[in-house]
Amino acid sequence: MSKVTGSGLRRIIDERLLFWALLALPAAVLIALKLGPGLKLNYLYWTGVLSCWLLILAMAVTPLQMLFGPLPWLRVRRRYLGVAAFGYGVLHLVVWVLGKSVADFLNSFVRAEVLPGWIGLAIMLVLAAISFDGAVRRLGPRWKAIQRWVYPAAVLTLVHWVMTTGNMTTVVLSSAPLAALSLWRLGRGGGRLRRG
Repeated sequence: MSKVTGSGLRRIIDERLLFWALLALPAAVLIALKLGPGLKLNYLYWTGVLSCWLLILAMAVTPLQMLFGPLPWLRVRRRYLGVAAFGYGVLHLVVWVLGKSVADFLNSFVRAEVLPGWIGLAIMLVLAAISFDGAVRRLGPRWKAIQRWVYPAAVLTLVHWVMTTGNMTTVVLSSAPLAALSLWRLGRGGGRLRRG
């Protein structure tokens, strides 16, 4: 990445509202396409995919810092990525519910391919609910312990993706960068990032 591009990306990330606008842009595009006469998309699929991609990106921040050194400009926005992942998960749920009857909705809690998604989203709800500065201060060391639940949430989300679409290739390709970074991190002993 060039210096100009890198500094431009950092400016976007450093500007809180601009960063939120960037995260909301895919949702705005999906809504515009839904309301317009143009391309018809599988909105259920793409809201789910965006949720997974943002969750993977949020989880990749720590191993990326271990690989490239401290990236405070990205680290401070990691929580935003996680909250956005939850937001797209909720949008995914809303799109799904709109096409279901009450009986189908209740039955989803015992369907093997849907249940992992419910549990994963419930975990993400808890994590998103404590992703503000006040919660971080009040919870202290417990905050990080609770945030580690992102790992089972991610696994459940990916299982839900595979079981509902049958598209193992896309799931593997989407999660491969995070898996590679995590394996590299484990190979380094899972060491903590040095601050500097």
